[in-house]
Amino acid sequence: MFTMLALVISMALLYMVTMGARTSGAMKRYKSVLDATYGGTDIITKDLIANALSFQNQSSSFNSFLQGRMAGLTPTFSDCLQMRLETPRNAWTGACASVDGNPRTAPDIVFPLNATAGSTFNVYSKIVDTTEWRFTSFSSNAAGTPVAITQKIAGNSERSGNNSLSKGGTIMNQTPTVPHYPYMYKIEIQGERQQSQVEKANISVLYAY
Repeated sequence: MFTMLALVISMALLYMVTMGARTSGAMKRYKSVLDATYGGTDIITKDLIANALSFQNQSSSFNSFLQGRMAGLTPTFSDCLQMRLETPRNAWTGACASVDGNPRTAPDIVFPLNATAGSTFNVYSKIVDTTEWRFTSFSSNAAGTPVAITQKIAGNSERSGNNSLSKGGTIMNQTPTVPHYPYMYKIEIQGERQQSQVEKANISVLYAY
């Protein structure tokens, strides 16, 4: 009787220790991929979007321009990225108008991040919504009668690629004709271990530029 009870207690303790070790290992792996996902988010919001919005060189394609600016990452971009960055959600057309919330499916941005140990992480990102701003301006027709014009834009932030917080780097440096409307995006991002897709983390980001 006592031998059986001792065996049951020993097995229960062994099970708890084993499960504790497994849980601890799983949490460490999740923490690693979550850190990689946050790192990818910083790159997308602080570097990639600013570079993408600064595109003005019509002699090269948007994707070629952006790959050149972000060459250290070896990223790939979808054909929908420029449209989703520069136009409101309601103005997206064709295949770009169809969006689900899974960044792993038809992502706009994909790039690898090296790990300090183990295999590389892949970061997948998709813009699922771009805010539409509306404002009314006034003009005059040929007869001199005032005419109200409603415009729809994704944003009117300064897009030269310079530091928008530096002196002279904002639209407020000039007499504004309309208020400042930032580009505002909802972005779904997933990071995962390249050789183990079960190690992954997803975050949603609301970002204003």
